[in-house]
Parts: sequence; structure tokens; C-alpha cells
Amino acid sequence: MDTEALRTSSGVTDDPARSGSLPAWAYLDPDVYERERHEIFYKTWIYAGWAGELRAPGDYMTVELLDQSVIVMRGRDGALQGFHNVCQHRGHRLLEDRGRVAAITCPYHAWVYDLDGGLKRARATEHTVDFDRSCFSLKPVRVEVLADKFVFFNLDADAEPLGPRVEDFVADVRRELPLFDRLVKVPPRPRTEAEERRRAEYFPIRANWKVYMDNFLECYHCPPAHPGFLRDLTFDDLTYTGHDLWAKQKSGTRRPGGDKQIFWTLFPTFVFWNAGTLEKPAIHAMNFAIPDGPARTYAGPMDVYRLPGEEDREEWRPDWGDVGGEDKALCESVQKGLASLGYDRGRVIYDPDGGNNEGAMHAFQRFVVRALGI
Repeated sequence: MDTEALRTSSGVTDDPARSGSLPAWAYLDPDVYERERHEIFYKTWIYAGWAGELRAPGDYMTVELLDQSVIVMRGRDGALQGFHNVCQHRGHRLLEDRGRVAAITCPYHAWVYDLDGGLKRARATEHTVDFDRSCFSLKPVRVEVLADKFVFFNLDADAEPLGPRVEDFVADVRRELPLFDRLVKVPPRPRTEAEERRRAEYFPIRANWKVYMDNFLECYHCPPAHPGFLRDLTFDDLTYTGHDLWAKQKSGTRRPGGDKQIFWTLFPTFVFWNAGTLEKPAIHAMNFAIPDGPARTYAGPMDVYRLPGEEDREEWRPDWGDVGGEDKALCESVQKGLASLGYDRGRVIYDPDGGNNEGAMHAFQRFVVRALGI
């Protein structure tokens, strides 16, 4: 079957004005989820963190993705590099969190790896027959820095480079946020007990990760479901644009100064938005939807970027307030409805000149269709 026929079988076509939405089985079938793990999450570029935290040789961060763990590290040659976070002896995890090391030492049997991933020392192997250290180097992971700021990794050794494919994405961000290149990451602030309780109430979302992304990528549901949210946004100028690898949502606000609220999404799940002003931007950046099986979703850790010298402010840290609670209930209700014998698939609502527009959601679903070949 050719590619266009496969796309048609999913109901999602290239033209949003004529496209159906993903069918219910795409959100429910465990086999689809397994395919997503291998064809989407293990083969696309995933956000890891801020390049500015990896300044000196040996600086590292670890990143969790589903059942995989990755080390991103500054090498002795100054280049960023990635490795699967697993010892080649017996499979023990090598590093946790972030920090700086002179070498990578496994906590289990103390095998020692150099910063380039090569095995330097393996205890008591002097008399092991035909032991070749070069056969036990750490397995590499592709790493790339986007917009001189965001570190991404890709578990697919044959993946196309990210930067050339999203030049329009980076150009759009810099056009909308003139101070973007000056932003630095805020050191993480421990959550208060109230914030921990609020997050525990919100996560997990008992819905498929695509339900959560679909909901985020449209505000067609905002007037009936989020009336409080619309007290801040000027819904009449809300626009959505969808591209092959990214989408953008933009609206005016009712705040003094006429600021814009803009959300960018780089597929599959990297999202960031400006919670400050154009004069004092504060970007929230995160992997927005991390699946934990076909019907449960978490959000990744959130990073905040701001101008040097700006203090971290409480209003930059969302507490997943009323809107978050409303979205949780909406997504969980959709997940239940998708299992109904009375539902098959819906229709993309496409109004290019107004807020009642699921164009960004359609771009995401089209991305999923291409990745899975459905």
C-alpha cells in the first residue's frame, strides 16, 4: 500500500480543511503504543536541557525517556556527546541526575570509562581470556544543540540532523522574542509542599499521550471549557499554524502593554512558551507529554529560562491551577469516550481566520501518521 493510501486509512489527510482526526483505535491499541515507542520516541529528537549547564569537560546531565536513560556530556575536546546510561558489564546504571566527573565509574563493579565512552579499566580482567576493552565502549547517542541553547538527543543512529529541518522554527522564535538568545536557565527551585500536592493531584493524566497533546494544541474547546482562561486572552485574534515538525499558537492578552501569549511545539512533545513579557521574557520549556503505557501520561521536568540577573519569580511556576484541572478532566473523559462502541473518529475543525481552529492539532496528528505509517 502506498503512503497516501496509508494516510487515508487513518482518516488524517494532508489538507486540514478536509481531514478527519485520528481514529479511536490509535489511542487505545497497545500495539500502537508499542509502535510509537520505537517509531516516534526512539527515532525523534527529544529535549534534554540547557547547553549552558555543560560548560567544562566532564559536565553531564542524565535524561529519562520511557524505559531508556541517556547521558549527555561535554567531552575533553569540548564537543557535546551522548551515551546510553548503562554499563557494558552487567547493565547497571552509570550516572544519576547531573554533575561533573573526571571519568565515568560504574557503582556496581567499578568499571571505568573515559569521557569519550571508551573503557579505561575493568578490574580483575588481566587474566580473562581474549578480553578486548575496545569491544566494551559505551554505546553512543546522537546529540545536537538547537538555537545555541536547547540540547536534544536522538536514540536513532541514522536520524537526520535536527537543525536544518527546523530553521524556520528557530527563525520564528527569534523573530517573536528578540531577547531569546540572551536567556539563561534558572537554577531549579525546590517545590513547596503545596506545589507537590498540586502536581500530585494533576498527574498522572489517565489518558493517552496523544489525547493530552491534541487538547493542548487547540483552543476550540476554550470558550465552553475554560471561561476563566479567556479572561486573560483576546480569543478573537488567536491563530494557529502547523508545519511538518512544529506548530505555533499565538494570541493577544488583556494585560497592560498588549503582550502576546505564544506557545511553540516541536513534535512529538517539546513545548515552550513565554510566561513573562517581551521586555523581561521567561520561557517555560519541557517535554509536555511523556507516556506511561497506552492510557497514562506524565509531564517531564520544566526548565525556566530568563534574562541574566533576573530573579526567579513564583508566577513563572505554574501550579497547574484551574485550567490544568479542567484539562485533566477533559482528557480523561475523552479517553473513556474513545472506548465507546458509538465512536469511531471525528473531524478536524479548520478555520484559518479564527480561534476555532484545530490546524496545529492536525499538524501533530499528521506527524504521528507519517511516523507510524498508518
